Amino acid sequence: MAGQTEFLEAIRELERLGQTNGNQLSMEEITSYFADMKLEEKQLDFICNYFESHQIYITNRVRKLSEEIGDEEIPNKEDPLDAEMVEIYLRETQKANNLSGEQEAVIVRKLMNGDENARNLLIESNLSRAVEIAKEYQGKGLLLSDLIQEGNIGLMTAVNEFEPGMHKDFRTYSDRIIRRHIEETIDEYNNSTRSAVKMANRVNELNDIATAFAKEYEREAKPSELAGRMGITEEEVRELMKVSLDAIAVLNPEN
Repeated sequence: MAGQTEFLEAIRELERLGQTNGNQLSMEEITSYFADMKLEEKQLDFICNYFESHQIYITNRVRKLSEEIGDEEIPNKEDPLDAEMVEIYLRETQKANNLSGEQEAVIVRKLMNGDENARNLLIESNLSRAVEIAKEYQGKGLLLSDLIQEGNIGLMTAVNEFEPGMHKDFRTYSDRIIRRHIEETIDEYNNSTRSAVKMANRVNELNDIATAFAKEYEREAKPSELAGRMGITEEEVRELMKVSLDAIAVLNPEN
């Protein structure tokens, strides 16, 4: 258990370091942090994938690149403290009273008359339902605590937008709005993560090729030469170079 604690602390510390260094880490920094643990290549690769899923670029990383990143390859966010935070939240939500169908109908009528206390009561009494729905989406990228938060936002949206004359009943309507908000957030996160991982892969590939070229010819490669080796256009190479330069500028703001 001590080893696991040490490992998680190292992950957290490295993640903070990467965030302060312009969302960038080097392979040397990662391997030095885990030197005493003697991790295998697969384990280091998993760690790198974790950081890249959190939009932290890994420099000097040499590995085979996948041509495409499918939905099933998008890593889930991970946080060792997530379960503990969720447990604390669940204990709080259990204190809220659940309303019967008749009680909820009365509260909705009061809400339509502008009763702010009715609005708060309707939200509090449905928090546990938002949690139930959020749990249905575990394993799709986001932490459970994130899913619950988005579910709560969907719940508040449902309370604000519910119209008795237009919608069947509040429970049916709120379930639909909660699910829609969670699904939209998951799609946005997965699309963003997929783009970030692809960009990180391409930047790392460019760095690897540029380093190899410099060693071979003892000079820096021209964009056209890098483009030829990567099979992309010079414009795409310049875009990747700009990403690298932007990260360096953050690391060295005085230069």
